[in-house]
Amino acid sequence: MSLIVGIDLGTTNSVASVYLNGEIKIVINDMGEIITPSVVYINENNEVLVGQKAKNLRMLHPDNTISSIKRLMGTNHVFKIGGREYTPEQISAFILKHIKELTEKFVGEEINDAVITVPAYFNDNQRKATIDAGRIAGFNVRRIINEPTASCLAYGLNKNNFDGIVLVYDFGGGTFDVSILDVGEGVYNVISTCGDNKLGGMDLDQALVEVVCENFFKDFGIDLHQDKFAIQKLYEECEKAKIFLSTYDKTRITIPFISANKKGPLHLDYEITRKDFEDIIKNYVDYTIQIVEKAIHDANLELDSIDKVLLVGGSSNIPLVKEKLKELFGAKIDNSINPSECVSIGASIQGAILNKEIDDIVLVDVIPISLGVEVEGNLFIPIINRNTPIPAENNRLFTTIKDNQRSVEINVYQGERKVCSENIYLGKLILENIKEAKAGEPKIRVFFSIDVDGKLEVKAYDEDTKVEQSIKFDSYRKLTKI
Repeated sequence: MSLIVGIDLGTTNSVASVYLNGEIKIVINDMGEIITPSVVYINENNEVLVGQKAKNLRMLHPDNTISSIKRLMGTNHVFKIGGREYTPEQISAFILKHIKELTEKFVGEEINDAVITVPAYFNDNQRKATIDAGRIAGFNVRRIINEPTASCLAYGLNKNNFDGIVLVYDFGGGTFDVSILDVGEGVYNVISTCGDNKLGGMDLDQALVEVVCENFFKDFGIDLHQDKFAIQKLYEECEKAKIFLSTYDKTRITIPFISANKKGPLHLDYEITRKDFEDIIKNYVDYTIQIVEKAIHDANLELDSIDKVLLVGGSSNIPLVKEKLKELFGAKIDNSINPSECVSIGASIQGAILNKEIDDIVLVDVIPISLGVEVEGNLFIPIINRNTPIPAENNRLFTTIKDNQRSVEINVYQGERKVCSENIYLGKLILENIKEAKAGEPKIRVFFSIDVDGKLEVKAYDEDTKVEQSIKFDSYRKLTKI
């Protein structure tokens, strides 16, 4: 039986696990660590380094080093390095290919299959881009699984007798998710999910960087943003300070020779207390609590309905986060799972389920964002609503807006806004040779179906002429080798 690697493809760091001989094994990388920085360095000859080695070169070669690529998945962004262009999928594929090689070395055999995790609130384009990245890297991507759901699977493996309502608070390096699951007798039923793909620990780093830059400008009249080396070094020191302040009450951000003026070299040296940092990030943390409350509301639950709160992601270690959650849930917060490992562990459990090595767990996930079509006036009509369990299917009846129309164009969107232009465009299909009649007479039924991987198929059918047309949204863009 072929092994399936479970990969937590993170914004800032990635982790891989395998279910081997009845046990979960965390893959050790080339630096002897379980965490691999999600950083890619490409030199002018198109030679590639991934992980800590790439991160070490970020200050010296910022234009050749790419990080936080996860935030650009599903977009048309292009990186130009050494006369070549790279898509976000290709950059992510470099990371996944590196993980593939590390895993093969770790287990001593070839690995072709993978389960890859994504934020629960990733849209259709982002999910398909992640699948494409896996394929480019040489994987057969067996399943895409939501990160909070994976964390809950990992928790359930350690707490065999646990039944109840679990809220997963997943505050990672680049994304934030909340998922609520009803767990009982080996069944993991996702009730609701909510989140923000543009909120993570890196935004807290950014907020601290801005405060330090503002103070440095007041003191010396120099804008550190204009110096790529200085600003990169400042980001790294602010990230370290953030982590340090999760344990201690104060620290110093010190960078000798960060700049210079007519009088000579300038040194950066500021003390920051935990209280200072909490004041800087308070609005971000409050926003995550609003998302928690929305997820509970969407699940038609009350605060006291939650039995356990699992903290996932590095940013969940911040004391202010724990304090705010404790105000809501009291002693229900559970820190027993390792926030760095649990997502990849859950992915490897899903792999073992697919391989039938684990047969007493059933996972029922939901669609995170509504899917629908555009109608006259740029209005969005949902056909499958968000938080619908998947696999799922639904249909709606539409008609024409002009006399003697012979075709209709069906534009597919994903989102929660009433206006299509404010949602995410996925694609279109055209149904031709429909019944020629007055406006409003033809009966065009549009079918949506979505599978367990979140892959969408749309079909349009004219109930009079029996003609039909369908489209599968299998790939965001054509695959490109690396």
